[in-house]
Amino acid sequence: MKAILLSNINMQPLVRALRPWDISVGTYNSLLADLSTAGSPAAAAEVTHVFCLYDSDTLMGDAFYGDGPPERCDMFLQALDGFCARHTDKVVVANLFSFSSNRWLGFADVLHADSLRGRQADLNAKLVAIGKSHPNLLLLDLDPLMRRHGEDALISNAFWYTARIRYSARMFELLAQTIRQAINAHAQRCKKVLILDLDDTLWGGIVGEAGPLGVALSEDGTGLCYRDFQRCIKAATRTGILLAIASKNNEADAMEVFAENKMMVLRREDFAALAINWRPKVENIVEIANELNLGTDSFVFIDDNPVERDAVRKALPDVAVPDFPARPEELATWFTQKIVPEYFGKYAISDEDAAKTEQYRANRARQQLAASFDLDAYLGELGIECSISVNKDDRLTRAAQMTQKTNQFNLTTRRYEVTDLARFVRSHEHAVLMLDYKDRFGDEGAVALAIVDLAEGRIDTFLESCRVIGRRVEDRLLDKAIELCRGHGHQRIIGEYIPTRKNQMVAQFYDSHGFVTLSKHEDGRITYEKAIDDRRPEAG
Repeated sequence: MKAILLSNINMQPLVRALRPWDISVGTYNSLLADLSTAGSPAAAAEVTHVFCLYDSDTLMGDAFYGDGPPERCDMFLQALDGFCARHTDKVVVANLFSFSSNRWLGFADVLHADSLRGRQADLNAKLVAIGKSHPNLLLLDLDPLMRRHGEDALISNAFWYTARIRYSARMFELLAQTIRQAINAHAQRCKKVLILDLDDTLWGGIVGEAGPLGVALSEDGTGLCYRDFQRCIKAATRTGILLAIASKNNEADAMEVFAENKMMVLRREDFAALAINWRPKVENIVEIANELNLGTDSFVFIDDNPVERDAVRKALPDVAVPDFPARPEELATWFTQKIVPEYFGKYAISDEDAAKTEQYRANRARQQLAASFDLDAYLGELGIECSISVNKDDRLTRAAQMTQKTNQFNLTTRRYEVTDLARFVRSHEHAVLMLDYKDRFGDEGAVALAIVDLAEGRIDTFLESCRVIGRRVEDRLLDKAIELCRGHGHQRIIGEYIPTRKNQMVAQFYDSHGFVTLSKHEDGRITYEKAIDDRRPEAG
C-alpha cells in the first residue's frame, strides 16, 4: 500500500498512528485542489489509497453559522465524484459529514430551515449516492465514535487553536483503528465462521444442572444480557457469518434448550455445524473445519472458559480466540463493537452472504444424496442450472470476495480488490466471468470465477467455491473462457497453476482438461496451453 492523506485541517498525527503504512500528506488545506487537478500527488500512478479525511465544520465555512449555502461542501462532493470516476484503480476513503455540537440555532436546530442537522443529512445523502456509484469509494461514519466516547474526549480546542489539529490523541488512535478495519472490510479480509460454546456463553448457567428452562435467558436482568447477545449474533448471520457450536455437553441436553426454551433467539437451523460432546474442543474445531471444508484460519472461537481458550490458542494458532467479557452485561456491546469490526467486518453485503447458512445446510442435503448414488446419477438428480455473466459492474463485490477467500480450488490464488476488478471490467482486454449455480436444493449464487486476459489469450484466475466441488460446473466456466478467447482470434489459450499450501487438489486440473505443459518454473509455477479449434463447445 502507498497512500496519501488529504484534508482541510492538520491531520499529521494520523500518519504516526497508522504506521508502518507508507503514507504521505498533501499540502495543508489542499483537499479540493488535489482531488480536482489532473497532475496532483493524489493522482500519481504509485498511489493506491487516497484518504480524504476532512473536518465538516471547517468545510462548511461561514455556512456553519447560517451565512449562506454550503458551497464548499458541494464543491468537495463534485471533486470527489470526479476523482473516483477518473481513478477507478485507487481506493478512496472519505468520512461522512459530521458536524460538532456547536449549533448556533440551539433548540431551534431541529425545525429551522437552516438546521445543521438537516444540512448534514442532505450532504450525507449526496455522499452516499456517490459511494453507491463508485465501488472504489469507502465511506466512514465517525458519528458512532463520537457517541461512544464523547465529543469532549475526542475533540481538542487547545490543539485546534494552536496547530489546526481538531482531534485529541485518543481520537487519532480510534480513527486509525477504524481505518484499518474498514480497509480490511472493503478488501473482504474477514473471517467466515463463529464457533460458540454454550454454557455461560450463549446462555447463563449449565444446562446439565439447571435444565433447559432453568438457564439464564429472559427479558430482564442477567437473562436479558444473554438474550441480547444472541440477538446480536443472529443479526450478524445476515451479513454472511456462519455459526457453529463446540461445546462439552450432552447433546440431548443442549438440544432441549433449542427445542423447549422460548427465550432462545438462535435456533438449531441457524448453525451450519454442531460438535456437542465430551471430546477436547480442539478436536471438535478440526472436525467442524473438515465438515465445512474450510481452513481453521477462517474461524473465531468464543468461550467463557479461559482454559479452553488457551488450549485452542496453543493447538490451533490460526483460530482467532478473543478474551471473553468479565460481566454478562458487556456481551452485546463487546460483540458488536469489538468482535464484528475486528474479525467479521463487511463493507458491502451480497445476496450470497445473506443466504450463507442456508447454502451450507442445503449442501449437507446434497452430501446425503451423493452417498446413495453414483456420480452421474447424483448430478442428474440435482437438476443443476448454471448461468455465466461477463463483466458485470454489480458483481464486483462478490467477485473480490471470492478471490480473497477461495483457497482450495484456486489455480493461481491471486487476490484482487474491488478496484482491481473494476479496472478489468472496464478494460476491453479482460473479461471477468462469474458462474451462478442452483439446483433442486437451493440457489447457491455465484460459485465460480474466471478472469481472462483477452489480449494474451490467458486465464489469469480460475477458482471455484468448495461448496460445488465435484459437480463439474468448472467445465462450463472453462468452456466459456475458451469461447471468449476464440472470439478474440486466439488459436490457443494459456493457463497457469501456481502451487500453494492449500490448492494441491487442482494441481492436475489443466492436465485433465487437455492442456499440455509449456514450461515449469523454479518456484513450482507451471504454464500450460491448449489449442483452440473453430468448433463451438457442446452445450452442457
